[in-house]
Amino acid sequence: MCSANFKIIVSTVLLFLVCLTSKAQTAAVRNIPADSLVQNVDEFPYFKGGLTAWSNFLQKNLDLTGTLSSMDSVAYAKYGSRQTAVLNFIVCEDGAICNIEIENREKVNPEFAKAVLAAMRKSPQWMPALVKGKPVKTKFRQPVVAVLE
Repeated sequence: MCSANFKIIVSTVLLFLVCLTSKAQTAAVRNIPADSLVQNVDEFPYFKGGLTAWSNFLQKNLDLTGTLSSMDSVAYAKYGSRQTAVLNFIVCEDGAICNIEIENREKVNPEFAKAVLAAMRKSPQWMPALVKGKPVKTKFRQPVVAVLE
């Protein structure tokens, strides 16, 4: 009854929706009890591929268009041209990140804060923290710096 092209399009759309859903779950807000987080780890979590991959990820996913258009003379005086958003988030045992917050939200342009959060929600899984070689859930702090000119 349905054409082959229709089935391919429907399958592609469904696959796309599944991918979107799984990405959304990666950066979800989860109800994680504070006592389930490990504070003293042997190895800290890190972005897969290291610092270079992290920089590439931010270059591709951090859209500063709204931030730049919102920066008038008042915003430059209030926030400055160099802004640092300090992120706090949880890296779970499987590397998924969740509960992303900006620690110093009042010190950065609101549009920059939105852009940083949007980029982090697109983040792939990280390498989790380790204790005695086993992955553990821990809180992580990561600054994101932008020079707006």
